[in-house]
Amino acid sequence: MLVLATAGEKSFVPSLLEAPEEIPSGRKDRQEKPNFTIDTIRRIKQSFKAADQLFLLIGMDAFAEIANWHQAEALFKECEFIVAGRPGYSLADVANALPEKLRPRAEVTKPFHKQVATGDLVLPGVTIHLLEDLHQPASATAIREAAAAGKPLGRFLELSVADYIKKMGLYK
Repeated sequence: MLVLATAGEKSFVPSLLEAPEEIPSGRKDRQEKPNFTIDTIRRIKQSFKAADQLFLLIGMDAFAEIANWHQAEALFKECEFIVAGRPGYSLADVANALPEKLRPRAEVTKPFHKQVATGDLVLPGVTIHLLEDLHQPASATAIREAAAAGKPLGRFLELSVADYIKKMGLYK
């Protein structure tokens, strides 16, 4: 899908860094090894110099589920996050999405329930840079939901990508 989405941008070079790996099973049906963000981050950092910094850009709708990710706490030790805001999310929502051990107490976040998520959120073991609300119609969550409902994806994606998702029956 990435190749299709970036075909018109000659300066973009898609990477196979996150391509699924097959698990040898000896059976005819193939199994793919799960692809975890923490593993990708660690592979990328192997090529870094000690002074290099890594940032993970993620939309707020996906960040809201970060506590459920594989080795979520370790991710915050490996990189800083840039969270692209979405309308309706507050600074408290960002803090409350953190894994439990990194999350501030409820009484600390309560005053921020109506404060727009902008600026930087720096807590012990966590640095999050917050981008103001993106008013783009596309988010990974919205695309998956539309695909699952059989709705057209052309308003979200390049037509070639939308056709591929439909042809492959993805997100059903």
